[in-house]
Amino acid sequence: MAIDSVNVGGLRIGFERTGAGPALLLIGGTGMPPIAWQACGLRDALVEAGFDVVAYASRGVAPSDAPPAPYSIPDLAADAAGLLDRLGLKDVVVVGYSLGSFTAEVLAQLRPDLVRAVVLMAGAGPLTPLLEAVVQMESDLIATIGRIPAAAAAFQTLLTGLPPATLREDERTVSQWVQMLGMQEQMWTSIEGENGQSAASADWLRDPYRMQALTSIRVPVLVVAFEYDLYFPPRSGRAAVARLPNGEFVEVVGAAHAGLMTHPERTREVLMEFVNRSKASS
Repeated sequence: MAIDSVNVGGLRIGFERTGAGPALLLIGGTGMPPIAWQACGLRDALVEAGFDVVAYASRGVAPSDAPPAPYSIPDLAADAAGLLDRLGLKDVVVVGYSLGSFTAEVLAQLRPDLVRAVVLMAGAGPLTPLLEAVVQMESDLIATIGRIPAAAAAFQTLLTGLPPATLREDERTVSQWVQMLGMQEQMWTSIEGENGQSAASADWLRDPYRMQALTSIRVPVLVVAFEYDLYFPPRSGRAAVARLPNGEFVEVVGAAHAGLMTHPERTREVLMEFVNRSKASS
């Protein structure tokens, strides 16, 4: 599908739009291109369910522009809001994955007029010691050599994205992921984009007030956690739901951080049940 683009605050933001019905915005994780939503089958399932689906490349991800780093999560949320404004969309269901969940949180807080309901997938909850160690590692690499080496990024994604049994026993799947992750650099507009998204994530995760800010989100929110997610384990997702006035929690059993791609059927099932309820209430 061809990528369209709009100018948002002086930046070119690339997006795909397909389907008809209530609007739904897909916000990807770090370095995640719009085509990933199609690859996991979620975009097509949403279109078949009667949604007008918009998936876009966040700043720094090709083909969107990559202004100089650092970025902030409010920057990324402003890009999302600007895209919806340019497309004339309001009352939107917003689905965020990983870094996209951070963006979705802030979008719902800063522009509640745009948001009907939110899904926070693999990205809700407090900063854990392990996540702090990852954030510090990325920050140190960027400060020392100017970027996160591609091999380091791929290794990190491999170890956190796949569940333990797959890493231990399924050499064929691991080899396929190694090959796929070898092309990861092609997803970025530039090194500035990669560094900018890393900085946005680090500042957001270390914000001491962000968990309390969840109490300001009044729309329905579904928090999806994956059983073996090292970044945002199920206990983190439950901690986020405890702060949300209208939150609910679902755990996808057997999956790690990349459960959207490794366990697409179950992930689609829990998401579709929630978004269809939001559609029915429109």
